[in-house]
This record gives sequence, C-alpha cells and structure tokens, in this order.
Amino acid sequence: MTKTKISVLCALAASVAVAGYYADLLRAAVTFNPIAYGPESLARGRVIYAERCLVCHGERGEGDGSAAAGLGKRPKNLAAMAPPPIFPDGVVAYRIANGGEVMPAWKGILSDNQIWDVLNYVRSLSPRYRSRMP
Repeated sequence: MTKTKISVLCALAASVAVAGYYADLLRAAVTFNPIAYGPESLARGRVIYAERCLVCHGERGEGDGSAAAGLGKRPKNLAAMAPPPIFPDGVVAYRIANGGEVMPAWKGILSDNQIWDVLNYVRSLSPRYRSRMP
C-alpha cells in the first residue's frame, strides 16, 4: 500500500471518529432532562455531588475544590455555566457521563437518573436557577 493510500485511510478513519463524536454531542443537545427540577432531585444530586464532584469543583461549584490545585487544568466553574438553550441540559449530562479533559467519565458508575440528578443540583449552584425552585 502506498503512503498516499495510507494517508487517505487515516484521514477517513479520523473523519469517521470525529463525526461519531459530534453526532453524539448533537443528539445530546436535543435531549431533555427527564427528571423534574425539584427538592427530591436536588437532594439526591447534592449527595452524589458531595461524594463525586466536590473534591474538584468545590462547595459552590467554582472549580476550587481541594484536588483542583493538583490538576493540569482548573475544573470548570459550574456556578457560571450558561443556562439552556445556550448550554442545554443534554450536553451537561453528556459531559458528566463521558468526562472531559481532566474530568472522569461517570457513565457506568452513575445511573442515567443519577446523572440527571447531579445536573439538577449543578444547575442549582447558579443564581439563575435558584429562583426556579418550586
């Protein structure tokens, strides 16, 4: 096989991988949260956040947890996250499930419902969402 054919095959394989990633992200962007934003979900999400997220994201979600200083990149400030439609719930849930640059993937550890509960709790860290509490 020539170098040109190998280059074309590598480019094609990379394109397929990128398209798959963006297809999942696009699907996530139109996925709605099936768990109602309310006291029960927030309580469940708060417990999971304390166990799994607080060490990096901090008490108020500002990316200043006790482990944050040891990471290569500071964790996201969750309290400043834009609300939907700018940053849809499905995209946040996708990121919780699949991780990011320094964030671990939680799918396989947390159930889908637990991920949505964490999302609801994370949204409650923003002043924009606190006013939505029923």
